[in-house]
Amino acid sequence: MKLNIKRIIQISSFLSWMTLILMGTIVVEAKELEVDSKISRVCVYTSSAFVDRRTHLELEKGNYQIIFPDIVPEIDEASLKTSAEGTAAIKLFGAQVKKEYLEEVPSERIKILNQEIQILEDQIVNLENIKSILEEKREFLNSITSFSQSQIPQDLITHMPQVDDLKSILDFLDNELRNNYQQYVDAEIQIRDLKKKLEVLKNELSQISGIQRKLKRSIVVDIEVLEKGSLDLVVSYLVKGASWNPLYDARANFGKSEIELVYYGVIKQISGEDWIEVDGTLSTAKPIIGGDMPEITPWFIRPYQPLRAEDKVYGAPAPTFQETLKKEMEVSMELTEPEIEYASPEEKGVAVVYNLPYKITVKSDKSENKFPLFSQTLSAEFEYSTYPRISPFAYLGSKVTNQKDLQLLAGKINIFLEGDFVGSSHIGNIAPGEEFTLYLGVDENVKVKREILEKKVDETLIGGISSRTKKTALYYKLTVENYKSKKIKVNLFEAIPVSEDDRIKVKVEEPSIKPYVQDWEDKKGIWLWKLEVEPRQKIEIFYNLTLEHPRDMEVEGF
Repeated sequence: MKLNIKRIIQISSFLSWMTLILMGTIVVEAKELEVDSKISRVCVYTSSAFVDRRTHLELEKGNYQIIFPDIVPEIDEASLKTSAEGTAAIKLFGAQVKKEYLEEVPSERIKILNQEIQILEDQIVNLENIKSILEEKREFLNSITSFSQSQIPQDLITHMPQVDDLKSILDFLDNELRNNYQQYVDAEIQIRDLKKKLEVLKNELSQISGIQRKLKRSIVVDIEVLEKGSLDLVVSYLVKGASWNPLYDARANFGKSEIELVYYGVIKQISGEDWIEVDGTLSTAKPIIGGDMPEITPWFIRPYQPLRAEDKVYGAPAPTFQETLKKEMEVSMELTEPEIEYASPEEKGVAVVYNLPYKITVKSDKSENKFPLFSQTLSAEFEYSTYPRISPFAYLGSKVTNQKDLQLLAGKINIFLEGDFVGSSHIGNIAPGEEFTLYLGVDENVKVKREILEKKVDETLIGGISSRTKKTALYYKLTVENYKSKKIKVNLFEAIPVSEDDRIKVKVEEPSIKPYVQDWEDKKGIWLWKLEVEPRQKIEIFYNLTLEHPRDMEVEGF
């Protein structure tokens, strides 16, 4: 039987092609399409940001690899996702990051520096060779000197050398050695100077050259177009180097007994990409931390080991209140826009998201960009609080209640009284509907003072011998003065010593004005007076305190 080889090959090829069809594994080469794109939306977290990059396409049927080139920041590849919308019917197979290292062509300055460095290195090598030759010549001259020192005494036995001959020999050796040493020193000086120039050039080269390999980062999306049409394709990824934090302006209006609290989000970023006219969202979520609970571990305790004096680390002293206030007044600025459009807060699971109603622009230069989120007007009853044992100031504040649908994050507050900036304060995390105290800074027109008017130490002797116990009596005066033009309310706090040892006895006589409450908020020894002080009125409170303890005992904190 005669075989038709050509026919067999055709049948084999046909069967192979049919097998691939049945298995669904025909590989159609995808068309690579590099696209222009821009950042369209950014969701900023407290320590990162989620970026949407968008491109518009008009596609025919077929398979494509859509390439988003020149992605600058280092992205979290696990966060990469893609989405699409439009008239084209497609299958979306996902996205991946492609990295390529490209050799950079050195700049003209780098070429010049390399050439100059090579010339200097060649000159140094040449001078080192000259030094070697001079050293060999010096050894030869020294050998002649050694030979003369041994030979001339022997010649003197048989005949006397001519004086001129001896002088010529000595002059020759002297001149040659002098010249040799001078040339050697000159070469050393030249090498030293050349090495200084070489170091300068190498430092400049290291600063401007860096790594001569450039990383090119792209995002590749594989799609199959089933029906031609238009398509908006979006790739999204998480980047570091971005953050936001809350900032508040509290504007107190005494006439209306209210406080306007304006909430801002301050964004800064150094991701490597500028965000120009993008949709912005701020979120309290922390995607970098992750959602896994930390490992449960035992709590071990052990005997206390006191810190040795040589092991202690002392930090810089904390700034005074006046220094802090002065600094804040220098750097704070008041927002002057007549009308502000605020964000719409939205609660999503464990996070709060603020959708900004306008486009934002944030450059990748670490500059702070402040955007208003929302504003609320709080009813306020203003009152002062003071603790003169620690601070000689009266702090203006008010009990206010947060709105039921707003979460306030911990942050700094710029305080404005009747339109004037007076300082800064701080609030913690405030839940929706929670009541909290909003402190509005120091009022110098309310004076407070704590004085020791008299101090007596009992040194009574019994039979010429000191008693076993020591008594100390103190007479205190607390003063509040109102220099304002209206009546004010003042919460005056004072700390009375509390003994933690049965051998220490504390006795306090009834003060001249009875406190409103003792052990305020279950804090032992904290007394509170609630005072109403008329304009130009001074209120004084007096009380006696006696402390008794063993004479040989040193009392801590007194």
